[in-house]
Amino acid sequence: MPTKQQVLAALGGGTDYRAAAARLGIHPGLAYLIATGMPADGSDVPTPEELERPGVLTTSTQHLANPPASKPDAAEVVHAWLRRRAQGDPQMLAAAQARTASPGPVRDPEGSTDVLDVLTRQHDQVTALVKQLDTIPGRSKGGTPAQASERESIVDLITRALAVHETSEEQHLWPRVREVLPDGDDWAAGGRDQEQQATETLAALANGNPQTEEYDQLVETLMSQLHKHVAYEDRLFLRLREALDDDERARLGERVLAAQRAVPDGPHPRPADREGHPEPGLEG
Repeated sequence: MPTKQQVLAALGGGTDYRAAAARLGIHPGLAYLIATGMPADGSDVPTPEELERPGVLTTSTQHLANPPASKPDAAEVVHAWLRRRAQGDPQMLAAAQARTASPGPVRDPEGSTDVLDVLTRQHDQVTALVKQLDTIPGRSKGGTPAQASERESIVDLITRALAVHETSEEQHLWPRVREVLPDGDDWAAGGRDQEQQATETLAALANGNPQTEEYDQLVETLMSQLHKHVAYEDRLFLRLREALDDDERARLGERVLAAQRAVPDGPHPRPADREGHPEPGLEG
């Protein structure tokens, strides 16, 4: 998978993502995501800061997410993908370790470190990646080998984003939830169980073949798990906004950000097995 520097080099200082993607053998939407850290789904309006990034388009990016079919380039894309797969697992691992793509920096208004702002914006990043993943068809929907490779790369980005996000929650969010909410133990247990389920799905995806229908089913499971978990934490954040004052939320956010900066770039850690717990208020 190309790095950010390789995509920008293919652009040659311009913004013709279709041509650059064809040269690199990837989808135009994925090329935009790697270069800018932003999904090419047309749903986000770039902020002034984001417009300063190399390669960011000031117009709609929807055409990159769903480009028209291009028969002459299709065979080249497939052949390039087959050559990469034929290199074998050690080389693929080295290539994955060299990737520099990321979902993009968290945007906190006016430098806010409010823990609820920080974590909500990271939820938005993961949701944007899930939307990008959903626009690319898998094998069960007629997807090509090149599209399977793109889906695999986006799953990798989601894995790394969640590794950072959930590690900081484990260290700082859930302990505070237990302390300040009367039913905090149940909220923490439910949230950690959901995170474990997503981690197990990601582990299965990491060992799976993106050109199989089983992989597609795992992707659907992952998307459902992530949507459920984001909604769960959104409800939790309403409780925390009442339980914690502004200063305490800011201090907690600073600790969360510090913990995230300390997380090494690597695979998503698998949490220890835990007993299942229902969401607070939904027992029975």
